[in-house]
Amino acid sequence: MSAKQIEGAKPSLLSRIGGGISRTLASNLRPGAGIYSLGYGVVGGLVLSGIVYAGRTLNIVLFDHEYFKLQSRKRFYEKQLLFSREQDESAKAHYLAALAGEYDPVATRMPFKPLDPKYRF
Repeated sequence: MSAKQIEGAKPSLLSRIGGGISRTLASNLRPGAGIYSLGYGVVGGLVLSGIVYAGRTLNIVLFDHEYFKLQSRKRFYEKQLLFSREQDESAKAHYLAALAGEYDPVATRMPFKPLDPKYRF
């Protein structure tokens, strides 16, 4: 026969510890208790965080156009880079033309020697 069936029998150690734990939990898990309030706050915070996360995700998916702005800026930068390279190339060509205008093939010959044909235009 178990201990509960015998009147006047002392409860076992495990049943006393289990009963104490269950009474402590029952008294702390009702509204107004500290542990209940902490748990309620944690659950509320998790729900609120989930709502904020879902809202930000929807905002990025539906309303974020930053990618298009960056692509447009990259295209503009490439056009600007090509234009500046063409300008540099043109400036170098003008510089070489100016140097060629000042070219004096006689100045490249050795003194008292004929002009080498490779220095002629």
